[in-house]
Amino acid sequence: MNPLNKLLLTSLLVITSVLVAETCNEVVCGPLVSKCMLINCCDCEMTDLTNCTCCRECQLCLSKLYTECCSCVGLCPPPDLDDELDKGSTVEHLKDPIPALFDVLTEQEDPQQRWTSFTYAIDLNLENKSSIKPLHRGVTISKNADDIVVDGNTAEGKPNSRIHNCTTAFFSSCMPVGKCKASCKSMGASKYRWFHEHGCCQCIGSTCFDYGLIEPRCLKCPEPTETTFGDQPYSWADNVKMMYQADTFDMV
Repeated sequence: MNPLNKLLLTSLLVITSVLVAETCNEVVCGPLVSKCMLINCCDCEMTDLTNCTCCRECQLCLSKLYTECCSCVGLCPPPDLDDELDKGSTVEHLKDPIPALFDVLTEQEDPQQRWTSFTYAIDLNLENKSSIKPLHRGVTISKNADDIVVDGNTAEGKPNSRIHNCTTAFFSSCMPVGKCKASCKSMGASKYRWFHEHGCCQCIGSTCFDYGLIEPRCLKCPEPTETTFGDQPYSWADNVKMMYQADTFDMV
């Protein structure tokens, strides 16, 4: 190899390394990305993926490290650093709910403040049950009324809709996901929602068509860095195995 080619090769490796360091894990992706660029597998315009002439060769070159390194060459969007797993929640349907028990436990304020109940109304369009929408915050109907058919316009502006109550209960203290599931089951709930960030547990009644409120409202949950369960510091990662032992899925 003549000196000019060596210089060009060295310059290309340096430039590639800098680009990788700025957007990717240099240790994991650096050598492979440099190789794929040098053999021209990923050397094409990727802004328009519908007309990408090297995308197939590039993804084959990245091989098993495609998901980790595709953003290094512009083949996929870069990771969203703000999209943290601990900001989401886990929900699951519970077997054999006892609606009557859940109603008894949530119809009045718990004197010991073990949990706090929230009842709100949702608008269920009679023609399309998939179009369930919560009404404006603070709108509820009588606890004794299962549903009400409203003639004319509702809060969502839709005629002939059903107004239905949804009741959920937030435990005051934070807890692991396994305890959340067991606690909600003991209340007769139909579903539960466990918030990753705080370990806040929400039990959801049988009259709810969704998965309850999307924000944690546990009264005594400290900040995540201060949360402890027993003598062990709380960590969302410590609960991952427990989460996937059940038939669960995540909400973001």
